Amino acid sequence: MVKSMTGVGRAEAILPPWNSKIVVDIRSVNHKYLELVARLPSQIAAYEGEVRDMVRRRVRRGYIQLQVSLDESAEAPTLALDHRMVRDYLRLSRELRRKYRIPGEVDLDTLLAFPGIIAPQKADADQGKLWRRCRAVIAHALSRLVKMQQAEGTALIRDLRKRITKIRTAVRAIEQRVPERLKERRANLLAQLKDLHVESDSKRILEEVAFITEKVDIHEECVRLKSHCTLFQGALTSSAASGKKLDFIAQEMLRETDTLAAKARDMIISRRAIEIKGEIEKLKEQVRNVE
Repeated sequence: MVKSMTGVGRAEAILPPWNSKIVVDIRSVNHKYLELVARLPSQIAAYEGEVRDMVRRRVRRGYIQLQVSLDESAEAPTLALDHRMVRDYLRLSRELRRKYRIPGEVDLDTLLAFPGIIAPQKADADQGKLWRRCRAVIAHALSRLVKMQQAEGTALIRDLRKRITKIRTAVRAIEQRVPERLKERRANLLAQLKDLHVESDSKRILEEVAFITEKVDIHEECVRLKSHCTLFQGALTSSAASGKKLDFIAQEMLRETDTLAAKARDMIISRRAIEIKGEIEKLKEQVRNVE
C-alpha cells in the first residue's frame, strides 16, 4: 500500500504508579533514506536502541523527529555504591598496614576516589516497568503517524491515477493522429510533384510513403508508454510499492515521450507529447512524497 512520508503522530498518558505524564510527538517529512532524530528523557535514555527498532519496523523512509517528554516524578537511574568493592578496598588497606607497617587510615575522600566505588545504579524492576509503560505510548504515537501517512497515501493514489488516465488519453489521441499524418504527407508529396510538373510514378510514391512511414513510426514508443502506465498503476496497489520504484517508471515514461515527440515531427503530436510530459512531471513531483 502506498504511504506518504509526511505525517504527524502524538500520544500522551498518565503513567501509574508514578502519576507522571508522558507526551510523545513524532513528525515525518520527505527524505531519501530513513533518518531518525530521537530526543528522550534521561529516565529512558538507555532504551534509545529499542526506540529506533520500533520506528524501523513501522517506517521505511523519511526524516523522523521523535520527542518524548516525561515528568521528573518518574525518577531517572541514580548513583549507587558498590558495597562489595568498598569492603575489598578496606580489607586490602588493612592487610597493607599489617604486612608493611604503613601508618595511616583510609579516609572517606580517598575511598570515594577509588574507581568503581560509585557507579550508576543498574536498571531494576521499576525502571523496566517504566520503560514498558513508555513503550506502549510511543507505539500508540507511531500508529497514529502511520495512519496519517496511509490517509495521505490514499489521496496520492487518487491523484496519480488521474494523471495516468490523462496520459493514456493523450497516447490514444496520438495513435489516432498517426494515420492522418501519413495521409497528409502523401497528399503533400503529390501536390509538390504536381507543382513541379513531374509525372507521378505510383511505385515511387509508394516507396516514398513507406520511407516516411518508417521514419515517423511511433507505434513501439506508444506501446511501451502504455505498458509503463499499466506497470505504474500496478505498483500503486502492490504491497511492495515504493517511491523509488514509481519514480523509476515515471522516468522511463518521460524517456519514451521524448523519443516519440522527436520521431513524429508533427505539431499536433508534439502538443500531445507536451501534455504527457507535463503530467509525468506532476507524477514525479507527487512520487517524491511516497515512502
